[in-house]
Amino acid sequence: MVMQQTTPRQRQVLDLVVRLFIERRMPISSRMVEETGELGVKSATIRAVLGELEREGYLMQPHPSAGRIPTDRGYRAFVDGLRLPEADDPRAASELRSAIEQASADFDQLLRALARVVSSVSSNIAIVAGPRERSPQVRGIDLYQRDSDHVFVVVELEEGGVRTELVALDRAVVPESVVAAATSLGGRLAGRTLEEVRIHLEELLAQDGSEGSHLAQEIATRGRALFDPVGLMRFTYEGVSEALDQPEFADSHRLRSLLDLMSHAHDFESVLESLVPGDRGEVAVAIGEENMLPSLHPFSLLATRFELDDQYGYLALLGPRRMQYASAVSLIRMISRYLHEI
Repeated sequence: MVMQQTTPRQRQVLDLVVRLFIERRMPISSRMVEETGELGVKSATIRAVLGELEREGYLMQPHPSAGRIPTDRGYRAFVDGLRLPEADDPRAASELRSAIEQASADFDQLLRALARVVSSVSSNIAIVAGPRERSPQVRGIDLYQRDSDHVFVVVELEEGGVRTELVALDRAVVPESVVAAATSLGGRLAGRTLEEVRIHLEELLAQDGSEGSHLAQEIATRGRALFDPVGLMRFTYEGVSEALDQPEFADSHRLRSLLDLMSHAHDFESVLESLVPGDRGEVAVAIGEENMLPSLHPFSLLATRFELDDQYGYLALLGPRRMQYASAVSLIRMISRYLHEI
């Protein structure tokens, strides 16, 4: 979310407050901002701007006598305005070269080595999801009516794969409606991968008033498991114990959220599939409640997708919202460039 209808002064103050909060881990007062000397204005002027930013939802006060801290909206505006370093971090580049030299030819071991670099340099949790073979395409869908309120669904996949499920409906349907639903499903889903269908099912089957569209949507929704890619991705976490030393994890709620996330791989996989764009080298950033999983709300998540032959996966970085975003995004991009070169 880019800041709209704000003055250059407001953007300067917000940028400085976020940077100071990331560095100092404490609410930021107008005096702290003034003492940096970056703005060249008095504390009273800064205090007025802080009040404006708070009213607009970019900052908040933990309690009335405290300074301000960024909200999710404030972090988002800060991240959207980031100017990333033009050169790679020398320490990260050195550790990356060392990890590559020490890793074996096994791709899984190399991924874990790269994740250790990400974790070590960022002091956050690095996550490798995958690799997994690409999701097969749907070739066609057939429906066979068993009785008035049950339909047998057959999903034909490329290379001869078949999936079947008996779907119970909440009402009686006539054969003509089942034929129309089969036509609708085939027309909308054939040629798409299971991954695409799983992520975008509601969008792909949005009712358009055509014959069979409502029943097609109901059948596909009730039989959604048919479109789950085979098997879950393997998740590898690096740097968990080191990240727990950060003060945010003294909060038992955040610790419980992290443990909940790590124990629900299926949900986390869905988050990554929805969040990360397909463009090579792009890094997606989700801050706090921008994340679709409640267990991710205390954190920021950065992720990119990698591909190798017929496999794909994700490299992610998970940490407190008080994160060094510029260096973290640059680090993930550097690793992503390497993965796309091999």
